[in-house]
Order: sequence, then C-alpha cells, then structure tokens
Amino acid sequence: MVSIDDVELRLDGTRVWLRADDERVEVNLRTIGEQAALDALASIHSSIAAGKSLPAAIALAEDVAPERWHMEATQIDNGVTIINDAHGATRDDMAAALRSLAQLVPAGARSVAVLGEFSSEPADFVEDHDAVGRLVVRLNVGKLVAVGHGARHLQSAAGLEGSWDGESVIVDTPEEAYDLLRDEIRQNDVVLVKSAAGLGPLGDRLAGRAVTTTAATA
Repeated sequence: MVSIDDVELRLDGTRVWLRADDERVEVNLRTIGEQAALDALASIHSSIAAGKSLPAAIALAEDVAPERWHMEATQIDNGVTIINDAHGATRDDMAAALRSLAQLVPAGARSVAVLGEFSSEPADFVEDHDAVGRLVVRLNVGKLVAVGHGARHLQSAAGLEGSWDGESVIVDTPEEAYDLLRDEIRQNDVVLVKSAAGLGPLGDRLAGRAVTTTAATA
C-alpha cells in the first residue's frame, strides 16, 4: 500500500515523499498545493491497480501539468509570484489555498491574499466568510484585498482581529483590485487570487496574460 509520508510545497511544484512498504520514494510534482499531493496519490493508486509498476505510476503523476486557475503559479518581475486559484471555492477550498500560501512564502517575503466571496449555504454565508477572514489573520497573511460586496464579511472579520499586524482593504470590482495591486505589489511578494466569483481573469491580468471573453468563468 502506498501512502503519503511527507509533503513540501514549493513555488515551482510540490515535493511528496511516499511510503511504499519499507521504501520511501520522492515524487516531484509540477502542481502546487495540498490537493495536488492527494490527487497524485489517487493517480498512483489508480495506475498501480491498472497493472503499472510504482516507478511508472510515479512518472505519470509527475507529468501532470497544472490546470488553468488551479494553483497556477506565474513568476513576474522583481521575484513576484502570482498564484491563480480562481477556479471556484468553498470554505474548505479557501482554507486549503490560504494554508498553501502561508507555506509557500519565502522567509522575508510578504504574502498577499486577493479574495472574493465563495460558495456557501445562505444560512452559513456570514459565518463561513468570517471564519476565512479570521484564518487570514491566524496565518499571518501580510495583506488582504477583498473583492466585491460578498467579501465584506471576510474583510471585516480580518480587520477586527487586534492581534494582526497585516492590513486589509475592500474594493468593489476586479478592475479596482488590479489598479490597487499594480501600485502596491512589491518585490518577492507571493500573491494568491482565490474566489468563486470570477477572479480568474484578474489573476491572469496580474500575471501579465491576455484576458479573453471566451475564458471559462471562475
């Protein structure tokens, strides 16, 4: 039986150590994040069940390219990295992405979370967004940019945490978020864009990519 022994998140991928009986095997993924490691393990199990050897199964997992807007990392000028994870989100997805952001930021660099509202049951909407705002504080994210009216509870919850030395701001539209970040992103920042409310094109724009109207919505 193959299981995960340890995981290291990096800006260029994810390093996973697997335990296969008495053997410890290193796997270097091109994809980033907690979910990437779990997806790779599932892929390896599936390949082995189909009759492939462990090395062949690992090679297939290592060859998987990042999907668009799924922890898609792009390095731009001045050591800045944009991580576009705007394919969609629930409370658990937001928490996983923020935990990954906290692990990915090099020593001395700043983490920036650009967050919109996410999918939640109407009765839980405020509580869920408050919880994610508090998580931003617990993970010591350096700057929070909340985008859109639906993200106001997230931003206010973070702002009310007196123990946080980061800063937060709310803007109405992705265009306003872009204008703000264009002026405020600084050297070596790691910027996460995460939402269920259409922030994928903003992540593309920050990464210097062309934005098209035919792109899938986040």
